[in-house]
Amino acid sequence: MIVSAHPHADGEACGDIGARRTATVELVRPLGERAVLEVQQGMPVALTITG
Repeated sequence: MIVSAHPHADGEACGDIGARRTATVELVRPLGERAVLEVQQGMPVALTITG
């Protein structure tokens, strides 16, 4: 699964630079030991697992 954001148009500034962003996803099966990575740099993403 890939969760993507929609970037701003060329030349459009974002007033939320440095702001935390969240996304809630429902998985078909538990995440288990699998890592969640940020696609552009391949770095791990901090997670909060609920339920």
